[in-house]
Amino acid sequence: MPDASDLDDVFGLGVNPPRAPSTAASGNSSRPLDSRKEPRVSVKWLARVLLADSTVVQMLTKDVSESGLGLIGERAIPAHSTLRVALAVPDLDAPGRFSTVTGTFKTAHVTVSGLDLIYGGVWSSIDGSGRELISKWIRKSRR
Repeated sequence: MPDASDLDDVFGLGVNPPRAPSTAASGNSSRPLDSRKEPRVSVKWLARVLLADSTVVQMLTKDVSESGLGLIGERAIPAHSTLRVALAVPDLDAPGRFSTVTGTFKTAHVTVSGLDLIYGGVWSSIDGSGRELISKWIRKSRR
């Protein structure tokens, strides 16, 4: 099973991504509207986003749902972009281990919180068994 270091070159570009965002936004602020109707689970997972110019940006996953996710970062992403994303999802059965979930994400909105930009959006696609792993996390967190 892959670990979080597998995110270093998940898009095969041979690059070292920048550092993680400096702060995490509070989950207690009012949430902008987006197209996710089902419950969201707050998480703090490493993420990498592949921008249109082939730049890989490191972000943090703020929340996840069946149909979308929220990301926190310091780098601006164009509105309504469809981008490749890779998440380091902790293994439910082996603490300290991670699975890399990749997919395509479409940004729906951005909120500014201090130095951070919070992006909300929807999954366009999730590769392999990634959707099943995310669903397991949501079920576990809702217990």
